[in-house]
Amino acid sequence: MKGFTLIELSVALSIMALLAAVLLPRMAQLQRAARVGNLKGLHGSVAVASTLIHARLVARSGQPDTVVCAGGGFADNQTTGPGTVCTESGLIHTLNGYPASKPLGTPGIASAVGMTTAFTPTDAQLQAQGYRVSVNGAVTHFARADASDPAHCSFTYTQATDAKAAAVISVPVVSGC
Repeated sequence: MKGFTLIELSVALSIMALLAAVLLPRMAQLQRAARVGNLKGLHGSVAVASTLIHARLVARSGQPDTVVCAGGGFADNQTTGPGTVCTESGLIHTLNGYPASKPLGTPGIASAVGMTTAFTPTDAQLQAQGYRVSVNGAVTHFARADASDPAHCSFTYTQATDAKAAAVISVPVVSGC
């Protein structure tokens, strides 16, 4: 007689159930940790992009560029009020020396960060990368689209409201990741 006894099958199924009970929660924790890490990486990218744009504008001292920027146009390099700055990918709109909060399709902070291969990413392109970006006036909201609660797996970028103040980047909220 060949085959498995009922006891052997029961023991094998019990071991598999025990492993599943232990490993499944751990897998969920790893996915959450990956979303938190990705959000924090994006937070750092926004901070770096904002700082680099500001440094470029300060270095140019408000002197307009004489060379056409990638994608066309000339940067005015203004450190007060609205302006533009030239990057490797194209012109970024600024306000008071920092990237401006602009709707998707208009190059602002979301374009400066480079979250996708497109310079001015669409909502669909951002969603494909796992991001949700929305702009409400002076505030750009960055969130993980794949989070259980995207509103609580996010941070905000508030454009500079004054030439003597920096843009404000909130601490990431990760309770909904």
